[in-house]
Amino acid sequence: MAFSSWLISFYIHHPMVEGSVYSDIVSFWHREPRLQAGLIPCLQYFFEYPPASCLITYVSRMLGGGGLVGYYVVFSLLSLPAYIGIALTLKRFAGLTASLFVIAPSMVLYGVYNFDHFLSVFLIASLLAYTRGRIGVSAFFLGLGFSVKLFTVLLLPILLAEVNEWRRRLHVLFHFIAGALPFWLPVLLLNPRWLPDFLSFHASWGLENSWIIWLSNNPFSPSSKFLGFLTAAILVFRAYGASASYESKAFLVLSGFLIGSPTFTPQMVLWLIPLIAANTRLWLWLPLLEAANAGIILTWFATDSPIMPWTPPQTMSLLRAAALIGMWMTVYRAAPIGLNHRQV
Repeated sequence: MAFSSWLISFYIHHPMVEGSVYSDIVSFWHREPRLQAGLIPCLQYFFEYPPASCLITYVSRMLGGGGLVGYYVVFSLLSLPAYIGIALTLKRFAGLTASLFVIAPSMVLYGVYNFDHFLSVFLIASLLAYTRGRIGVSAFFLGLGFSVKLFTVLLLPILLAEVNEWRRRLHVLFHFIAGALPFWLPVLLLNPRWLPDFLSFHASWGLENSWIIWLSNNPFSPSSKFLGFLTAAILVFRAYGASASYESKAFLVLSGFLIGSPTFTPQMVLWLIPLIAANTRLWLWLPLLEAANAGIILTWFATDSPIMPWTPPQTMSLLRAAALIGMWMTVYRAAPIGLNHRQV
């Protein structure tokens, strides 16, 4: 199943396939002559993703032989172990049926697309390690995920709260740093300017695929962005305070952040796939979530001004938000639930 999902994703995004579906990976190539020239992202030019994503991009370019197709094929081959890892860890974490979520529409449409499938495999590996009592290993995988995209750091407070001694909490923090530091340290030392540029770039980003656009009709409204972050903060802190299992809190934190976030690109749903797969209460909402999330990219390039309300992509985003709110409420009201809830 993992190979089939990966193969379909590889094919539909292949730049030489007529009518191929857009992917960020191919877009990077077309917009960045410095990538084509073989310069190192994050070190020799600004790239808006964390260091491990920069490394994946650079390795794809160098092993790909200098052309778009080679670069795309190598990135896709690097993605295959992530697909296999998601399926295998899902099976161990939540059973055979859960492993079938590797063929979810979002996995196909947004897998060989950006870096979120790498984050997803580190997230599910972290959850699996936690349920096996390997809390240090769990933190290490969160650190690896932080090097791909920053958002696994949202789960670190939950993991720290699961430990009942300060010495153990320092142990958890050490393992998180050990997972992240090998990728972050070279960039921070060799190109210290990258970090402020990274923060400035993302702080300046407008509303994207967020329900908040329906309130302002202005993709760059500061008050709307504030409202979105306030909503995310409220939901995340409610999740931190919930009496629930670790994996239930993980879902509440990540989905709560995405509900409020002014930027909710469709590939971000991949973070939630393992957590949804492990919780059968959420499966009722899955068809709406997946259909709406797939509809964003499938209508985006057929729409004038797709970032504005009343357009098909933003209608899909609104429906996706409704499904995710339903999921959040389902988990929050059912707490405590999950596979394993204990302090260690």
